[in-house]
Amino acid sequence: MKKLLLATFFALGSIIAINAQKAGYDPVNAPYGHGEDSVKCRMNLSLMSTSAKAENYKDALAPWTDVFENCPASSKNIYIYGPRIFKSLYVAEADATKKKEYLDKVMDIYDKRLQYFKDDVKGTVLAYKTYDYMELLEGAADTGLIYEWLGEAMTEMKDKMDPTNAYSYYMIASLTLFRNDETKKDQYINDYFTITGYVDQAIAAANEASDQANAEYLGLVKDGIVQGFINSGAGDCKTLTEYYADKVEPNKDNKEFLTEIVTALGSVGCRDTDIYFTASEFLHQMEPSAASAIGLASKSLRDKDYDTAIKYYEEAASLEEDKAKASDYMLQLAGIFSNQRNFPKAKQAANEALQYNPNNGDAYILIAQLYASSADNVFAEKEKRGLVFCAAVDKLQRARSVDPSVSAKASGLINTYSAYFMDTETAFMMGIKAGESVFIPGWIGETTTVRLK
Repeated sequence: MKKLLLATFFALGSIIAINAQKAGYDPVNAPYGHGEDSVKCRMNLSLMSTSAKAENYKDALAPWTDVFENCPASSKNIYIYGPRIFKSLYVAEADATKKKEYLDKVMDIYDKRLQYFKDDVKGTVLAYKTYDYMELLEGAADTGLIYEWLGEAMTEMKDKMDPTNAYSYYMIASLTLFRNDETKKDQYINDYFTITGYVDQAIAAANEASDQANAEYLGLVKDGIVQGFINSGAGDCKTLTEYYADKVEPNKDNKEFLTEIVTALGSVGCRDTDIYFTASEFLHQMEPSAASAIGLASKSLRDKDYDTAIKYYEEAASLEEDKAKASDYMLQLAGIFSNQRNFPKAKQAANEALQYNPNNGDAYILIAQLYASSADNVFAEKEKRGLVFCAAVDKLQRARSVDPSVSAKASGLINTYSAYFMDTETAFMMGIKAGESVFIPGWIGETTTVRLK
């Protein structure tokens, strides 16, 4: 009994000594520990590094654990290899409880890195912590945590954020929170303007340093953020107008920023504001583009200067690299001519829209509507107006065959226009037979197949 008691006291004394040693660990003056502890720490660091570099994470685990627990300030490699070790364990593990332990360990490693390596850039460490969290949990990741951690990184780094794609991930988290909760709309809008401001500053700094590659990458990052904002529905005309109000004049020589303004305002139907027109004018003077031409076309329409509007619509289409957009510009022009009851020019513009995009079903529909609108004035004999509706139906059938998105609209008009076909008796009296080809004269100038009701 006495021997057992003595052994117990001896063991207890050893535990107390070990704990005292850990409590007395000096990460600044003695990061490796003292004496034998120092030798052991260095040996385990070497073993850990050798195995981890070879991606032999199983053998790296034991020496890593020893240095993490006993000399955590000895090497930054502890915090570089640590997440890799436990991420590999996480992926290989099937048990949910163990996976949670490995995930928590990865998060703890990043926290300890900030504790022991205070010279590390906090925002960067937080970003990589967030990335690993997102990678491991994938769709189950908590958006609120992502937003919180990256938000802290943004506050720390502002325009100096590295990795720079953290800006995108932060805005995706902010957008997701807004989409799940409409009350977070103002938060998302504020985040948008704050982060795009940081990115603008980062781009300016990259350009000043002649770091073109980084400037271009940041430009892509910003484009993605702006496009997400445009598509979010959060930015309305009032919000964007107020934001850009005092930024147009100072940036009148900044092509990228002016393009951003006209794109953002145009996307929310804000093409009739002075800010939009002013930005478009500056942009067009600097370097004519499709965006600036459309801005000036909108201004001309507002001022009822139709000849100038027509010129700019045609110019926008010719400058636009995206053929689908160019087609839409010409279709808008066709609509202007249609409103003016200038059907021949409207048809011509619609056909030009089809040259840019042969699958633009709306262009075919507009032509069909033009035909129907003029049905009473094509033939001298009013009884033949039904033949014009046959030509209109040709266009509608073509519309739904090339563009499924307009199928319902085209089908509805076909049903409507079919009611105006010639009846069998009238056709017989005029010597017209179903299925034969007839020429529609005048500005229509097309051959159609006779259909009767």
